[in-house]
Amino acid sequence: MIRGYTEPITKIETKDFDALVSLALAEDLPEGDITTDSLFTKDETCSANLVAREFGVLCGTQVIECLISKTKSNLLWHQSLQDGAKLQRGSLIGRFEGSLANLLKMERILLNFIQYLSGISTNACKVKDLYPNLLILDTRKTLPGYRKLAKYAVYIGGGANHRIHLSDMAMLKDNHIHKAGSIENAVAFIRTKNPGKKIELEIDGLFQLEEAIRSKPDIILLDNFNEADTTTAINKIKSEAPEVRIECSGGITPEKLQFLSKFSDIGVSMGYLTHTVKFLDIGLDLV
Repeated sequence: MIRGYTEPITKIETKDFDALVSLALAEDLPEGDITTDSLFTKDETCSANLVAREFGVLCGTQVIECLISKTKSNLLWHQSLQDGAKLQRGSLIGRFEGSLANLLKMERILLNFIQYLSGISTNACKVKDLYPNLLILDTRKTLPGYRKLAKYAVYIGGGANHRIHLSDMAMLKDNHIHKAGSIENAVAFIRTKNPGKKIELEIDGLFQLEEAIRSKPDIILLDNFNEADTTTAINKIKSEAPEVRIECSGGITPEKLQFLSKFSDIGVSMGYLTHTVKFLDIGLDLV
């Protein structure tokens, strides 16, 4: 089963993070590294291990070769684990060999990328492992420029991708419905102008449910519904429009998923996956 409403981000390429890496280098090394340049020569070499210091899911290793290339380092990278690997304390991700000075200059940038993306993957993995019967979806609540990386990290951790961007699929909210005059008008307008594109309809209460079902969008999103109304809405949609997918959202944290887990085959969108992220503890240890 495809884990996403549209085509999910199952891989990333250099073009997806090249500009971010360039920006990070310009930000961190505008005129070199005063400390490293004062103490080390270009000829000094080292070996260093990239090591996990806690449980998690690895993500973002593709950035390493890009960093090496952009810093014109003579570093060699020997990778032991791939993205998606389950990490334990002490897991060896890979080993660097080469210029000590160049490695020290790129260390923090390297760790920022991998710790951040691995943190997102770990978030997604923990939630998905607890509630395997739910489709755990991300949102567009991502740092500017990091959208594709963040959604890739969610997917690598076992989560699913909602729409990637505004061009991907339609999502009707209250302002759109107000402009169209009704839910049915809004869905019909989108379907006429964008045949083949998925349509998601967000509703705020049971008073909109009958019209929502009649309009037959691809997905009905129950936004900030309480438990009683959620139960009523899900049962009604499954009974009267089984072809319509159901999604729940609205400040959902892992603690709130216990109730939703009693329903099968529904989606739950969680900004938490990408906006409440703890960097995974990964370190670079000189040998």
